[in-house]
Amino acid sequence: MAKSDCKSKQTVKAKLPQPRHYTVGYVPNGGKTQPSPQLKISGKWLEALGFTPGQAVTVTTERGRMVIEADITS
Repeated sequence: MAKSDCKSKQTVKAKLPQPRHYTVGYVPNGGKTQPSPQLKISGKWLEALGFTPGQAVTVTTERGRMVIEADITS
């Protein structure tokens, strides 16, 4: 039999971040007209992305889009 030099390579696929779906609600304001919109985002997945309790964030917006970035200082 011929000697085989073939080695199988195992590849590890990183788990891609999954989209999260939330609903914009409103801040309770005691029945006053025109309540302010509110978006509450929470979950252990935030910490896995580098967001920790008490950490400052920067929010950049444009119509229909919001980008939230952790303020990471060295």
